[in-house]
Amino acid sequence: MNDAKLVNLLKYNPSKGLEAAVDQYSGLVKTIVVRIIGYDKQQDVEETVSDVFVELWKSIGNFDPEKGQLKNFIISIARFVSLNTYNRKILKHELIPLEEDDLKFDVDLDNEVSKSINKEIIRETINSLPYPDKDIFIRRYYLFESVKEIAQYLDLTPKSVENKLYRGKDKLKAALINNGIII
Repeated sequence: MNDAKLVNLLKYNPSKGLEAAVDQYSGLVKTIVVRIIGYDKQQDVEETVSDVFVELWKSIGNFDPEKGQLKNFIISIARFVSLNTYNRKILKHELIPLEEDDLKFDVDLDNEVSKSINKEIIRETINSLPYPDKDIFIRRYYLFESVKEIAQYLDLTPKSVENKLYRGKDKLKAALINNGIII
């Protein structure tokens, strides 16, 4: 089913729309949820997957086909809901180890306008990275894959992946500053 038809179903016939969305995207959503909250929390995985589709239904009015595919919109929701579940039920501290949090920006994440602008700057900056740097960033910081998994998938050495992450974070920091990240 194409994006436009699925969006219309979600808006005007939510039960059929949710059924179609689950049929089409449940595997992808479950993969993202499991990568973030872990395999050993099956009840949390099932609950989070359900929460993702409820959030999709509630926020379908925010979907703009000119800004991207529905699949990417659903991935964003899955990440957001999974991270909330992870923070609420599993962790009470930072997700990324301190040694990986090199950007050192004090960003006001409560301000919706700055959050939206910063998100767009980050998205554009990551999208402008060359291959395989872009894939490495997405796999590491959005899908939370290990360096070893990324190296195997992209047929690189783990050290090469680490170096690309290090250089990529420097590029990202410079791009964020140059593009006017709101701190």
